[in-house]
Amino acid sequence: MAERKLMDLTKYTGPDQIISSHEMCLKFQNEGDNTIKVMSQIPGLDAATDGFRGGELIAVSGPTKNGKTLLAQSLTVNFAKQQHFPLWFTFEVPARQFLGQFQELPLIYMPAKLKAYALPWLEERVYESFQKYRTRIIFVDHLHYLVDLARMRNASIEIGTVIRQLKTMAVDGGFIIFLLCHTTKGRPENLSYEAIRDSSFVSQESDSVFMVQRTPLEGENSAEMRVEFHRRTGCMERVIPLVKVDCYLQERIDAGRHQQD
Repeated sequence: MAERKLMDLTKYTGPDQIISSHEMCLKFQNEGDNTIKVMSQIPGLDAATDGFRGGELIAVSGPTKNGKTLLAQSLTVNFAKQQHFPLWFTFEVPARQFLGQFQELPLIYMPAKLKAYALPWLEERVYESFQKYRTRIIFVDHLHYLVDLARMRNASIEIGTVIRQLKTMAVDGGFIIFLLCHTTKGRPENLSYEAIRDSSFVSQESDSVFMVQRTPLEGENSAEMRVEFHRRTGCMERVIPLVKVDCYLQERIDAGRHQQD
């Protein structure tokens, strides 16, 4: 690099200038604590994750009709009890049907009209909702409505780009983003994050992956979720038994006793 350029850099004071860790901490103190932390109110999940925090991207996956959306709706209700009201992008079902699935409808924010395959549009709506309603929690159901597979040359790489953009949005805005994803066809006995459809980048770029699967042998309304990994807490392969009660999923508290019997 030219000497003159190096001299100019010693005087650089832009917003992205290099500063020390002490200066960064002072900057945080001056800005105040605007971070968000919210609990799932599912004890086993909270033990595995220590709640959810701003800047995190969480992928929720599992076979079709096995409880992904139901888990997200259950979390929505639990977040609302803590005065955190999410923004939902429910591409997979009409808004009327989606809202009708709640026993008692919590406060939720949604676009009046959805636009698929348009990540810049989604980002604008996220920041619009934050400016209007201070929403920090976002649910996207599901990933493949953000990408147009028919126009992609390399689906895996392009999906990876989308995932990184979502992660950057979460970090820059202090948002918690839940991204619902489909798995590949078939139902392996040991379902893992490797079954997420079309791209390994989903698990590589996410802060945590939850796999959800029904467990009919435990009862018609039974399921389990598995925290595949959680970067912040280091938790891996934590299984949490669930049961549907009054339209929502909650932890199945008798599971441990059954396993011991």
